Amino acid sequence: MFEQHLPVLEPSVNQINAAPPDVVNGHRPCQTREVKWLRLDKIYQKFYRPNFYDIGGTYTQDVPDYWFSFKTEQVGTTFLLHLFIRNQGVTSFNVALSCGNKFIVDRKAETVYLQHYLKEFQFRQVSEMTHTYLTTYNFSELDIQCLKDRKLHIAVSFPFTESMDISLEVINNIKLNHDCSALFADPIGSDFVIESADGVKFPIHRVILTSHSEVFKAMLKGDTAESQNSYVKLIDVSGEDLRYMLEYITRVQ
Repeated sequence: MFEQHLPVLEPSVNQINAAPPDVVNGHRPCQTREVKWLRLDKIYQKFYRPNFYDIGGTYTQDVPDYWFSFKTEQVGTTFLLHLFIRNQGVTSFNVALSCGNKFIVDRKAETVYLQHYLKEFQFRQVSEMTHTYLTTYNFSELDIQCLKDRKLHIAVSFPFTESMDISLEVINNIKLNHDCSALFADPIGSDFVIESADGVKFPIHRVILTSHSEVFKAMLKGDTAESQNSYVKLIDVSGEDLRYMLEYITRVQ
């Protein structure tokens, strides 16, 4: 696991009860690429009722990506907050979170923001629906009093690696000028794998997929799990149906 310190911007003083689009809070839509904060409501009460609690999730368009949760624990006069993340599919990802327990209080918005720096965590080939431990924050009794009747915001972001998106010009040239069915039949140098529900795998070139299918074009953007892993499993498509589908979309349209 790789760790790196990154600077974090101070929050806006205008953030109020209605969570803005870059804040994770319950099932409200928050895009993975835009997320900045995790919002924990009624955190004071939850510290005195040790248990597991949900925070909320992030999405790529309408598709769920990650879900955050936490566990509270009291050890003597120290209050612990353990943070977890669950990924929806097999994936590799980086996530950065507030480093340390220093915070600032926005009295107008009745919100506490963890500040200082972000610590980046790197995970590789994580199985789908894995509940992964991220980090632990510790607070004193005095800290907890500051949290009474206030929301706690933890800074978060998903640093993405260099995009693997293919230019629109390349896609259009292939789409207009080439029948790519031969490359499907003999996928030399393929850089992507599609697996059917019954385990049949089809090596293929991602540029062919993106040039002939709007669905795959959206799926294979650089910030998606499928693009980063060069792999997708279609759980509701048989091997035979998938073969016919790929043969169709790789022909001139």
